[in-house]
Amino acid sequence: MQRRHRVLGSPLSRQSTPARRRETVSEEGVIDCRRPRRTVRAVRTRRRYSPLVLDEIDHLAEADDLLYELPRARANGHLDAARIGVIGISNNYTFRNQLSSKVKDTLREEEISFSTYDATELRTILYDRAEKALVDDGYTDGAVGKAAALAAQDTGSARQAIDLLRKGGEIAEREDATTIEDDHIDRAREEVKRGRLRDKIADQSLHARHVLEAVAHIEHNGDTPVRTKDVMKTYQRIADERGDDPLTTLKSIQNHLSDLQMLGFLIRHEVNKGQSGGYYYTHELDMEPDVVFEACNELDKEDAV
Repeated sequence: MQRRHRVLGSPLSRQSTPARRRETVSEEGVIDCRRPRRTVRAVRTRRRYSPLVLDEIDHLAEADDLLYELPRARANGHLDAARIGVIGISNNYTFRNQLSSKVKDTLREEEISFSTYDATELRTILYDRAEKALVDDGYTDGAVGKAAALAAQDTGSARQAIDLLRKGGEIAEREDATTIEDDHIDRAREEVKRGRLRDKIADQSLHARHVLEAVAHIEHNGDTPVRTKDVMKTYQRIADERGDDPLTTLKSIQNHLSDLQMLGFLIRHEVNKGQSGGYYYTHELDMEPDVVFEACNELDKEDAV
C-alpha cells in the first residue's frame, strides 16, 4: 500500500487558506496520512462541521492512526468550533474487523448497507452506458439482458455488469463481429470472473499469497482437503523458492488460512475424530488452481521488475 494518498487532498485544499494549504496539501492534492494533526488543522477555521468522505477506505494505509485522531480532534484541543465527521465507503465487509478496539470505541460508527441492483435496474444502467459507448446496432437486446441477468445473479454489481458488456465487446472485436451477441457475454463471464479473482489475489499480502499457492499446488495434485501442517510444508518450500523468509509457526499459517477462507478463496471443513483423533480443520481451494498459478506468476514478474 502507498503511504501517501490523494483521498483527502481535494476537500482539504478547498477548505484551507493558502498558507495552510502549503503546509498541509501539495499541489497534487497529496497529504501525508501519517500526520493526521495537519489534516485537522486544514478544517479548523473554515466550517463548523466538516464531513470527510473516504471512498475505498479499506485501501487507506495506516487507517488506524487517522481514524483514531480525527474523531478526537476537538477533545484534544486541535479544533475550536469546528467538528469533523467521517464517512467511510467500502465493499470490504471485513474492513471494520481489522480496526483496533480503541478506534472502534472512538468512532462509535453506524453501518449503512446498500442493497444490490436487480436485473431490471442493471439493464437500465447498461442501456445508458451502451448508448454512449457503442455504435448503433453494435449490441443486441439479448446481450444487454444477459449481462444484466448474470451480474444480478452473482453480485448485483453495476461494475460487474458493465465489465461483462465491455469484455463481450472486446471478444466480438477480436472475432471481427459487428454486434455483441449473447454468446460473447457467456464467454466474457469466464474472463471477467478470472480477472476478478486475480485482482483479489493481488490484494493479499506476500505470505497470504504463498499460503494460497501452497493450497493450489496441493489441490492440483488431488490431495485436498488438507490439514494445516501439510499446507505449511508446501508453503515453506514455495517461500524458499521465492527467496522469502518463511513464517515459522503453525499458528501464523492457521491465521492466513482462516483469512483466506473468510475472503472466499478456500473452503474449510471441520473434522472431529473424537478422543483418539482430536478436532481439526481441513482446507480446499474454492477456485481453479490455474487461476492462482497465473496470478502468482504475474505478481512475481511484477515484483522482479
